[in-house]
Amino acid sequence: MSNRDFLCRYLQKLLDQAKNNQPGAQTRELSPGSKRSAEAAFGPMVRFDSASSTASPGYREETLPLYHPIDHERSVWANPFTLPSRTVKSFYKGKTGWTWLAPTSLWSLTTRLSIMMAENLHLESPYRVPSSLDQEVYPLRWRAAPNEDPPDISGLPSNDDAIYLFNTVKHHLDQHYRFFDEEAFTTHLHEFYGNNSLRKATEDCLWFVHFLLVLAFGNAFLLRSRNSRDPPGSKYFVRAMSLMPDYTDLWTKGLMAVEVMALAGLYLYSIDHRELANVYVVQAIRIAQLDGLHTDLPEEELGFKTVNRCRNVWWTLYVMDRHISSSLGLPMTIQDNDITTVLNSTRGGSRHDATLCLHVKLSYLFTSILSSIYKNEKTELGTFLEKTRTILQTMTVYAREIEEIVHPKNSASVETMPKGTRYITLLYHQCVMIATRPLLLSVLKERLERLGQQEDDWQSFLAPTKALISTGIKSAIKTLQILSDEDSLLEVFLPFEMEVTYGAALHLMMAKTLFAHAIEGEEYGEKAHSILDEMISKGNRLASSRKTELTHLEGLFNELALRIKHYGLQELLLTTPDNIDQEVNMHQQPNFQHLSHMDDSAAHLHTPDTYDMHGYQQPQRMPNGVELLDDIGISSYEFLSIIEQIGGADTSVLDPTASPIQGIE
Repeated sequence: MSNRDFLCRYLQKLLDQAKNNQPGAQTRELSPGSKRSAEAAFGPMVRFDSASSTASPGYREETLPLYHPIDHERSVWANPFTLPSRTVKSFYKGKTGWTWLAPTSLWSLTTRLSIMMAENLHLESPYRVPSSLDQEVYPLRWRAAPNEDPPDISGLPSNDDAIYLFNTVKHHLDQHYRFFDEEAFTTHLHEFYGNNSLRKATEDCLWFVHFLLVLAFGNAFLLRSRNSRDPPGSKYFVRAMSLMPDYTDLWTKGLMAVEVMALAGLYLYSIDHRELANVYVVQAIRIAQLDGLHTDLPEEELGFKTVNRCRNVWWTLYVMDRHISSSLGLPMTIQDNDITTVLNSTRGGSRHDATLCLHVKLSYLFTSILSSIYKNEKTELGTFLEKTRTILQTMTVYAREIEEIVHPKNSASVETMPKGTRYITLLYHQCVMIATRPLLLSVLKERLERLGQQEDDWQSFLAPTKALISTGIKSAIKTLQILSDEDSLLEVFLPFEMEVTYGAALHLMMAKTLFAHAIEGEEYGEKAHSILDEMISKGNRLASSRKTELTHLEGLFNELALRIKHYGLQELLLTTPDNIDQEVNMHQQPNFQHLSHMDDSAAHLHTPDTYDMHGYQQPQRMPNGVELLDDIGISSYEFLSIIEQIGGADTSVLDPTASPIQGIE
């Protein structure tokens, strides 16, 4: 039996046991007044914070082979920065005192790397940090309008232009965020332009604020100027915020208040006011919880339309909380064990719904990786690999779901990657990078600390981790390839594509410095700069700051490369991403149908659906689709291969019998 067949039998048996251990779970009816289980609400998700789990009898009959013995004396600096917490003195955005460098924030990572490398390389001014910590890129202030003054309705676009801007905002946001009920919003819009506009704005002030925020986003997406020092769309945003009702009354406005505050938070986040954005999103979450949006609301009382809107708003808040909180390095506001509302399936619905569903799942995975892996102490290598192996098992299932979105049944589309699929693909690769980044950080810390000293043998560390490190490198490369594709439109105002560009460039910068010949051929540093340059040319001043920070780090890593060569340190080698492609070619799998069946069964562990996956047939794939999957770097088979290369212990941290969201009965 081949190793691949052995792997598939192992995972299939695990999944079958999970199904058998929960008889009738999908057909149980809740008794009146009982609480919906976490599994039914959120879909079972894998836990990453447990070291191992004991499964049902017979579970250990077959175990994965250990391809590389793990040196249990080896450890990983998953977050190689010292305790207590690090702070720097600055006047960041007018803040007095100090700035705390959060452990999981990408922007804090820039400063922490700068400090750590400058100190170890004995460079002048080791605490000198990039200028983005010293000033605001987009200063923005507003004053609350007096309650007795009528709202300013001058200078607004025509009715037709307003509808065009609204549709533009929908196009950019609707696949990942649900900020408005389209029917209700357009009804208000027609009332505003059709009757007494001032009366409408006065009597329905919160809707008028909502309308102004939509205009702000519409202008930001369409109108860009390199010469303006103000953020795009700010004239409408400032007007909206000056009319925002006081907190003492805002919580009584229900869904509208939640949508307005979340939309304001996204705008603030997009112009680098991340701290204030977090304040607004947290307030929106608390108002939503007061109305029970995090719970399974009764359709028979509220109606399907209202309940569906509540679900959409809740999951919008969920992904925003995960994104903004992790960007700031803060704990999540929303705790998973408090959620009992339903997440719609990736199957059977529209591509929009499937994309939002995957966005939620990947956001959960993203923050689970941060909370489980990024520790301030050393982690034993075997424990780290077990956690990472579980993450890859989850990634295999999500890769399969992305494949299904790219290849809907009976589809022979020749379109380029849709905006929603592109976003999900980039988020997927971001999860891979942050899951494997600790290995790079660990090597970096040891190389810095051993400059001029005798080194340990690296083979015991690299043998079981080469495949993981190479996978992270490949995801970083694919990220930059997707973003630099001339057939796709680069998102300039929303910051996500800028963030993943920066993160991928930093990942490749570390890999290129630490591992000889890890990145051959195209210069991906130049590609990252080219992407940022395009954003700068379209008026994004934040991209200019990110480029400055990237250049700052490039100088430090170039200096480290020179020191490594000067001291004659051991050359570290990896299997390149190209070798991984040769080892695993998803289009040449002899056990394609068997793997397909196994992946579909795995979906039972990750979705709240009640359908039977065992009768599912692999859809026909057009040649252009095969090329697209290869282009975006999504392959469930590749992750199965990486899991196989890592090997495993006698038990897995994947516990099929336990709900990952604890505390809900």
